[in-house]
Amino acid sequence: MLRLSEKSLAVALLALTGCTPPAAPQKGPQKVLTEKVTKTDVPIYADFIGTVDGFENAEIRARTAGYVEAIHYQEGKAVKKGDLLFTIDPILAQASVTQAQGSIADAQAALAKADLDVARLKPLVAVNAVSRQEYDNALAAQAAARARLLAAQGSMESSKATLSYTKVTSPIDGVAGLAKVRVGNLVGQAEPTLLTTVSSLDPVRVRFNIPETLYLKVAGRLARFQNEGPDAGVIGPNQGTLQLVLADGSIYPHRGTIAVVDRQLDISTGTLAFDALFPNPDSLLKPGQFGKVRGIVDTKKDAFLVPQRAVKEMQGILQVGVVKDNKVELKTVVATERVGPNWVVEKGLTDGDTIIVEGLLKVRPGDPVAPEDKAAAAAAAKTAQAPTAEEKKAP
Repeated sequence: MLRLSEKSLAVALLALTGCTPPAAPQKGPQKVLTEKVTKTDVPIYADFIGTVDGFENAEIRARTAGYVEAIHYQEGKAVKKGDLLFTIDPILAQASVTQAQGSIADAQAALAKADLDVARLKPLVAVNAVSRQEYDNALAAQAAARARLLAAQGSMESSKATLSYTKVTSPIDGVAGLAKVRVGNLVGQAEPTLLTTVSSLDPVRVRFNIPETLYLKVAGRLARFQNEGPDAGVIGPNQGTLQLVLADGSIYPHRGTIAVVDRQLDISTGTLAFDALFPNPDSLLKPGQFGKVRGIVDTKKDAFLVPQRAVKEMQGILQVGVVKDNKVELKTVVATERVGPNWVVEKGLTDGDTIIVEGLLKVRPGDPVAPEDKAAAAAAAKTAQAPTAEEKKAP
């Protein structure tokens, strides 16, 4: 006995009941989101690895030998120019000053005696009461005494300077780093010992390098910059043309500007070094921090910005869906750069074209569509989600 398939059984039952199968539902136009494209000048950005450093970095070193007697500043805190940072035991330097004072006194006494000898012999040599040689010897002794006094005074100045070095102060306003020594450490023996570093951190320098090929591309603009130069002293919040992308991917809120272009390329890397200045009013940026310096390296004239999801790639050919008379038309385009989530399209589109930004994969060329402007759809969705006046009043 033959078994009927489910389809044959259904047809037989319909025939017996005198009914016909329902017609397949008609497929309507596919809903797609669209936006119009217009020509514009598109800036092209590039990122470069940058390192943060203080605008000024002063290495505080021991300029005289001795034991660290006291540390007067709070590590990691701001200090002013002239603030006392360290005290080095002054006993040896004070002894040197005392010794120099004794040398000055001795030289002054010797000079006084030489002056008296010259004054006594001068009238006598005029009447030949003493020999000319004896008078010349007195003059030579007077000159030598003056020289010894001058040397003693120089030794005194040197000793006073050494004594002043026992009080180590900050040469600039800035933030003082961790102390490299502790109380009781012997410093300044073989070489000037590093005690700490003070850095001025508003603004900060961010050093980055660009490749030689890019340098050749922007050399004209760099020449104008070097001739005119920026006003580096008035960099305020949100001024400048450079952005700084921090290690966590966030954008630093203040923009920077180029301050220094190095005189030569690095032979080993083929790159040119730049220093950019960024405001740092909140002390967020610290020396040694890494980030990406983002700047405009080119501008595409009369181009289109098209979302990447609106571009379909097939065998190396890029296509964009265009809505014309509520039907889909595919256009082959030439896209040269990526700017964020967008392609820069230089050829293939016409000013005012309505392109499909969502739903392109659901349609084929010639299919009817129901286009809806993306911006209008987003605004309508936002309005629909907003609470009504009654909802706001509800407890």
